[in-house]
Amino acid sequence: MFNMKKNSPEVIKSSYIFNVTKFVSWPIDAFGSDEAPFRIGVFGDKSIELALIETLSGKKINGRAWEVDLYKNTNEIQGCHLIFTTGSNTQQTASLIRHFKNKHVLTIGDNIPHFCESGGMINITGDVPNLGFEISQSALSFAKLEISSGLLDLATII
Repeated sequence: MFNMKKNSPEVIKSSYIFNVTKFVSWPIDAFGSDEAPFRIGVFGDKSIELALIETLSGKKINGRAWEVDLYKNTNEIQGCHLIFTTGSNTQQTASLIRHFKNKHVLTIGDNIPHFCESGGMINITGDVPNLGFEISQSALSFAKLEISSGLLDLATII
């Protein structure tokens, strides 16, 4: 594969993203069929793409094959189940959050100030190796995504 350094920020954040999916449940109507892949969109800085592909290699997400797509603007994003936004400015982030409000799409920010307060769902905070995360239960609820209490116990709730 790509053989990225296992302790690089991209690999560690990719592992966070993958592990978060184990604790979130999407409604069945979020997928077009039983065979539909789990689609991850990366919005903004694309440097995490290869790390995500390597991290997910040989794995399934909620029993589904997966795809990773890169996006430069919110209007081109369709069919995703998770959007990871990194390196985007405040206006782009606000547009992304508005675009997915009340949809079955998990939005994860990469250390974005006020991400959860603005309607984002999960924000990875801090710097490697001291990462944490914030969760907005209300944003998850509006999107009809269910999150395990085990993950909530580890997070800062916004």
